[in-house]
Amino acid sequence: MNEKINEILDNAYKEGRKNLTEIEVYEIFKILKLNVPFYIYKDVKNLDVDLFSDEIYKSFSNKIVIKIVSSTNLHKTDSGGVKVVEKNKELIKKTVGELLKFSDLSGIAAIEFLPHSPFSLGEELLLGAKSDDAYGPIVTLAPGGTHTESFLKALKSDSAPSFLPVMNLNGSGDIVDFTDNVWILNYCFGKVRGLKQLVQKDEIIKWLDAFIGLMKDFNDDKVGYSIEEIEVNPLALSNGKFYALDGVLRFRESKNKKRDIPSRNAIKSILEPETIAVVGVSEKKMNMARIILNNIFKAGFPKEKIFIIKEGVDEIDGVKAYKSIKDIPVEKIDMYVVSVPVEGVIDVLDDVAESKKANGIVLITGGIGEKSGTENVAENLIAVIKKARKNNPDFGLNGGNCMGMVLNKTEILSNQEDSVISKGINTFFIPEYKLKYPIGFNPDMVKTGFISQSGAFTLAVLSKIPHIIPEYTVTVGNQQDITVVDYLDYVVDSDIKLILTYIEGFKYHDGLRLLNIIKRAKRSGKTFVLYKAGRTSAGQKAVMGHTASIAGDYIISEKLLKEAGAIVCDNFEEFCDMAYLSSYILKYDREYKNVFMMSNAGFETTGMADNLLRLKAAEAGEELKKKMIDVLKKYKLDTIVDFKNPMDTTPMANDEAITEIVKNVASSGDYSAVFISMAPFSPNINTLPASERYPDIIEKSFIKNVSDVMKETKVPVILSVSGGVIYEPYVEYAIKNGFVVFRNADKMIKTFEKFVSSR
Repeated sequence: MNEKINEILDNAYKEGRKNLTEIEVYEIFKILKLNVPFYIYKDVKNLDVDLFSDEIYKSFSNKIVIKIVSSTNLHKTDSGGVKVVEKNKELIKKTVGELLKFSDLSGIAAIEFLPHSPFSLGEELLLGAKSDDAYGPIVTLAPGGTHTESFLKALKSDSAPSFLPVMNLNGSGDIVDFTDNVWILNYCFGKVRGLKQLVQKDEIIKWLDAFIGLMKDFNDDKVGYSIEEIEVNPLALSNGKFYALDGVLRFRESKNKKRDIPSRNAIKSILEPETIAVVGVSEKKMNMARIILNNIFKAGFPKEKIFIIKEGVDEIDGVKAYKSIKDIPVEKIDMYVVSVPVEGVIDVLDDVAESKKANGIVLITGGIGEKSGTENVAENLIAVIKKARKNNPDFGLNGGNCMGMVLNKTEILSNQEDSVISKGINTFFIPEYKLKYPIGFNPDMVKTGFISQSGAFTLAVLSKIPHIIPEYTVTVGNQQDITVVDYLDYVVDSDIKLILTYIEGFKYHDGLRLLNIIKRAKRSGKTFVLYKAGRTSAGQKAVMGHTASIAGDYIISEKLLKEAGAIVCDNFEEFCDMAYLSSYILKYDREYKNVFMMSNAGFETTGMADNLLRLKAAEAGEELKKKMIDVLKKYKLDTIVDFKNPMDTTPMANDEAITEIVKNVASSGDYSAVFISMAPFSPNINTLPASERYPDIIEKSFIKNVSDVMKETKVPVILSVSGGVIYEPYVEYAIKNGFVVFRNADKMIKTFEKFVSSR
């Protein structure tokens, strides 16, 4: 079977073509035992209008589709190259003559007109497959027909199209599961109310199987030809069978490529180093490398295990210096930080390769291959990486153009922030007065890993939510060797509970690996929060300019990553919100269904309720209702409010009343989470720092007491503070007491809803 298909591709290639004609695609479908309509075809070189028209007339009994056949004109309908005619000799002859005027045709085909309804959902599908560097071959299924593009634009990205990564399939069960989750097939299978079943599931599975097999046999992992893209639009449903009414296939010589993935020992050397060397340190000024050097030992890493590579000096800042890496009196350097001008990078790394002593390189230097004039440096860098790995199989390089990393090696004496011995590592070159480094321990959050391709993105997130302290904060830069996915593959097997990821582009098949990593994470109870850059063509160009990585098609990434189980964020702000929420909320390890919502302002109560989707704000049980009657009486609120969910306590509620309401709700067992959105303007609650100007005392607010309630009941309380900058001290006080704090109520619920939906 493959030999026959290969022969068709080979013949086209010898003619200098990389596109097949529709008829050649039909021939492949017939080899695969797929349905195509009856057709007759004449090559333009051997076409006699009268004879061919007569043959058409005799061969068909009903309407006829007459169309040009071309390997270059792929939009025949749009260009007028497709005509539907009645069985009439003169009309057939006239149509054939008109189509012969096209300049880019190989021949003319007359094709059986198959009765179907192009305007009924499910009767015309788009079935395609493409070769993707990130995810491998991907099969696509979507609504089809002449209006496919406009139709898909009108749909939500979650609705269409549907993608199936070929290399991730573990058997026929995966294909069946895929068909069960393609919404357009519900119209074919009669799963939509009022519609009858039009086709058996086996019929579409037959087509999917064939496309999967074709892409497995002709891809860049194999020698020979690789199918870049194959598409049938429409795949029409007629009399219980699917037929290809068009066919496009583009191919090329196979690249037969494979990525050399760094070993786990290489990754471990960087994430868990016992020895560190730094090259590029100035003894005269505080340059980048010297800032890095100081940050490393200030984070708690012992000076006796840090080394400087510098000729002509004995030590800098109490750290011993050596002429070259060969002179350092240890067997291995786990982490070798390189911060030298771009023109010196290759010489430094060549010494490393020759020495065989360094496992992990952290290449801070930027501009390699990204700026005109540095192309040779990029090529030489690839060569020296190969050389180093040949000499040392556990060699790996992080960067270049990376911000570095912060690794928290901490010994926790007790569950308090000030009882932690830090043995961390900080290779950020940002001065400490510019950023609160994520070093130490936060008892309010779960163990978190933050792996980001962009260093600046990492700094922006950490600056906005400085209370987040991940175990690993790694910036990867332009992925010359080690990629974001390589790190994720390592971190997912650790005791990390939350993985935060920013990724711009994928190296070969890294997208496919990431899907499997996310699935592994989900199976072991871990959560993935992810932002994928490059969602527009302009965004993809920006990504390419920054990282020299493959951006890929965003819609494919978004859909596949969500289906694998990641929380895919739509924007930077949502990423920060989700990172903050997830890192705190995951410690409760609860299933969230029924929640309680409370505010002292009607608009916020409504705003919270309006954004409920999966979550329910159900009525309380009788026992809780009885208790709450007494609480409302106690604080003289019973004459103005009733206990209900959501609850508007009005501005009359004070801090003590709020505390008692939350304590009773959280202790009741009726609710899995509590949302509080108290407008801070009420004179009855303490929301400002004590001063001559303000009579409030923040320490007397409900914050501390409700924080204790959370710890006692293990029910999370999420807080919204809908006030301006004057209330920042209040927000900071809440954060210090273990709250997740939002600045408006609807965003609070939306973020929590997305968190719950992904789980």
